[in-house]
Amino acid sequence: MLISILQKIPILIAGILLIVGALTIYFRSKNVTKTEFVKILKSTKFLQVGVLILVVVFTGVFGVLNHIKSKQFVSAVVSLNYSEASLAQNSNGTRYNMSEIICDEVIQKAIEKGALEDVTVKELKECLSVYPYVQGDVNDKSNYHISTEFVVEYYASKHTEHLNSENVIALISSAYKDYYIEKYTDNFSLTQQEEKPDFTQMEYMDIVTYFSKETTSVLNYLYGMAEKGSSFVTENDTTFNSIAGKVYQFKETQIEQNLKSLILQHGIAKDKSSYIDRLAYQNKNTDFDKQKNFVSFTLCNDAIDMYAEEMTRVVLVPTWDGSGKYYMGRTKVGVDELSVLATGFSDNVATNNKEIMDNELVIEKIKSIETNPSATAQADALIESIDRSIDNFTAEAIKAGREYSNYTMNQCIAVSISGTSLFGELKTVAVFAVLAYVALMVLTISKKFPKIKV
Repeated sequence: MLISILQKIPILIAGILLIVGALTIYFRSKNVTKTEFVKILKSTKFLQVGVLILVVVFTGVFGVLNHIKSKQFVSAVVSLNYSEASLAQNSNGTRYNMSEIICDEVIQKAIEKGALEDVTVKELKECLSVYPYVQGDVNDKSNYHISTEFVVEYYASKHTEHLNSENVIALISSAYKDYYIEKYTDNFSLTQQEEKPDFTQMEYMDIVTYFSKETTSVLNYLYGMAEKGSSFVTENDTTFNSIAGKVYQFKETQIEQNLKSLILQHGIAKDKSSYIDRLAYQNKNTDFDKQKNFVSFTLCNDAIDMYAEEMTRVVLVPTWDGSGKYYMGRTKVGVDELSVLATGFSDNVATNNKEIMDNELVIEKIKSIETNPSATAQADALIESIDRSIDNFTAEAIKAGREYSNYTMNQCIAVSISGTSLFGELKTVAVFAVLAYVALMVLTISKKFPKIKV
């Protein structure tokens, strides 16, 4: 604020000198004839050392103050380059709000990213403003306009004048991209469970199931991201598919083979009796489902057998085409639907059988083998190792997803920062120098005019 006031003082002084000189000439010119007036102008030396020195001093002071002031002001244009922007929407279809560019959360992120000292969110926000680059007019339909470009301006205050203006705008822009990605693009949470289960309270085979679900969740996320950016390469020279390959290999070897095989081979269980009863109960329920599916499968086949052979052939019916002409169109018969249902029920029966057989295998192993304490310790160590590895894979997948979103957002949200250029500053200083020179020359010339006509 002080610099802004000081920068205007040289302009004000030059303006006052110009006005005083011009008024003096105007009033004193009445005391001389036209010939004398011209004579005074012709006798004036327009390159006077005293005037030039004052112009240089004035211009130097103005130039320094103008440079300091220009460093306190920076603007940026945020351009939205995705299709939904023209509909005033975010990339997920929600309504776009330009005020979020300088919201408290974005400013807080900017302060943290830049480690800005001695400034609060409130103080920094007072220095920022945002408005559409092209303003529309609601009074006339022909002037309706949905802006996809927004100007963000920063003007330093006494609380923020110690900060680098361009750095502040760059931090705000970067923080806004991070904010936008987190709020409106991909969801980086791979699991709905907030806290990990206590493995010491879980049965070993339940831990295997838990690990399998966790790795499947990571794989599903990676496969989904791979569909969006199959050729995207992270800063570690990996792709979504390559990370997914590592996770899949880990799942098959460490979880399904090493851990599961170790548990079954040594019949490891925390409470064998309780766990066997639970598996037996699950098998009863699964067997009941299997019987229902088998009955449904049998009913579908019996219904198919009731159809006459002639009705199971292709049925052609007269149909209108798009041009209004008749043609014989193929249509489905009830056998088609029944066949699809029968296939579904048959698959369900096979799934139920597999679940029962898997549980029976676990029951057999746990019943027949006496647990070895060293095998239990080995399984505990392997569980701890697998858990850490899954955490690392999850972090790697999330990091890759964020990198991809940053990459796409750099294309969808472009930011161009502009301050006062050196040429612009020189142009302003040159204009002031001309103003100062004219003001001083006018004042010098005014002193040659007599106060009273002789």
